[in-house]
Amino acid sequence: MSNETLDIKNEKEGLGWRISLSILVAVGWLVFLVLWLFFYAKNYAWEKNVAIFLLSLLLLTVILGVPWAYWAFKKQTTVEKEMWKQKGFQWRFWASIIIGLGAIIFLIYWFWALAQPYDIYQNLAIFIVALLIAGGLLAAMWAPWGMTHPLEHHHDHHVHDDDHGKE
Repeated sequence: MSNETLDIKNEKEGLGWRISLSILVAVGWLVFLVLWLFFYAKNYAWEKNVAIFLLSLLLLTVILGVPWAYWAFKKQTTVEKEMWKQKGFQWRFWASIIIGLGAIIFLIYWFWALAQPYDIYQNLAIFIVALLIAGGLLAAMWAPWGMTHPLEHHHDHHVHDDDHGKE
């Protein structure tokens, strides 16, 4: 077997069950959503339905995110592996996950437990403010890192003369 065939085989290893899982989870989520909306949503206030929808998105993200993230971690290029060694990258990565989870968990809690006495516009304001705070924190956190590591981590898929055919 040639090296190119082995490379393709290694790239595709583990893809099959992840793709099947993604399809099954996506279809299962859509089935849940349709059944929820037509059979159960009327039993809850709209705020609680928003909380349930957000919780279902969180679960969908975790169920699909973990196996795909693990696959991506295993298939990292040399450049990507080096990025993990860059000062400040790891804590920003983990902080990004915590901020994202914190925002969605806050919104789930807000819509389930606290949103009822407020009107739709006030709840929309809380939703927007939560996203703005999370986005602002992420931007403020990543901008300095991006400015000190500008282009060295962008993937250039073109083969250069000095690469001798290797990427």
